[in-house]
Amino acid sequence: MDLTLVWRSDAHNSDQPPQSRTDDWTATVLDKLTQVGEVARKVGAVGVLDGGDLFHTKSPSRNSHELVQRVAAVHRGYPCPTWATVGNHDVKHGSLDYLGESPLGVLFETGAVRRLYDTFEAVFERPLVDWSVGGGGPIPPPFKVRVVGVPYHGTTYDMNRLTTITKGDEDYLVVVAHLLATGDKGGWAHCEKEDVLQYGDLVNYDPDLWLFGHSHKDQGVRVLGGKTFVNLGSLTRGSLNQDDIARTPKMAVLRFTKKGIHVEEVPLSFRPAVEVLDIAGKTRAEGRAATMEVFVDNLQKTLAPTEGKSLLDEVREANVPEEIRERTLHYLEQAGAR
Repeated sequence: MDLTLVWRSDAHNSDQPPQSRTDDWTATVLDKLTQVGEVARKVGAVGVLDGGDLFHTKSPSRNSHELVQRVAAVHRGYPCPTWATVGNHDVKHGSLDYLGESPLGVLFETGAVRRLYDTFEAVFERPLVDWSVGGGGPIPPPFKVRVVGVPYHGTTYDMNRLTTITKGDEDYLVVVAHLLATGDKGGWAHCEKEDVLQYGDLVNYDPDLWLFGHSHKDQGVRVLGGKTFVNLGSLTRGSLNQDDIARTPKMAVLRFTKKGIHVEEVPLSFRPAVEVLDIAGKTRAEGRAATMEVFVDNLQKTLAPTEGKSLLDEVREANVPEEIRERTLHYLEQAGAR
């Protein structure tokens, strides 16, 4: 008898569509989440794991009550509970300090989604029933899966959050982390201002399975040093970069047995990029990106640095309207500023 979980990440629910989308973004994201629930029911999953950025807009006031209600309704329709870690888009300023006022915080309080970060863990055990009662046949060997969440906590990663995750009496230790990670040392020049974890370094830690959110790039499933790394990218496609245009949104089915872990990538149904993405606007998007880089560069030159404070900290404390602060922080994070 196996124990089955399903995995997804970076849905980015929002009332407002990305500039690149031409369809009903909210309906599209909710459809993807519904598909996850259908797969969970089909495979008999006992839990859904979410890698963060369930919501997109950081400012609480810019997420409608209707959106939160619709997301909650989808999860109430699942055959099993959902556990989610916290992404940088789930909370204002990308900080856990503001979780209580965020849409994700509301879902946590209502129980529609369960917490998975820091001391909030999920533990699954087999058998879930007493097979010794009623002549149910041979008792399957019991085993335990423990899942630990690591939330987004800034562009410089606190490695203590990872090194202190150690194995106890569980058979399998799983980490769900909203952090950049890769098994490829090349192709990450755009992230030079945010830490990037290397799979090769993580094989020396206790966890048996690493599930990563945050990067929208599909890096697939890789086994290295006896450890499994799952990094399938975003559940949705919200930008005009080549990866989003060509990528197939996926989730994963995770099966645990006494013999090992099996990960199955499951593509979701989606409409072709030409039907939902403003392909003709790609040039305009590239122009906006260049303008954003100039803006960030000018901002860095204009703000007088304070010892011990990053540029992001300076903007967070600036005496400007909240909407301007959030948009500026969004630009800075996209540009990889610290």
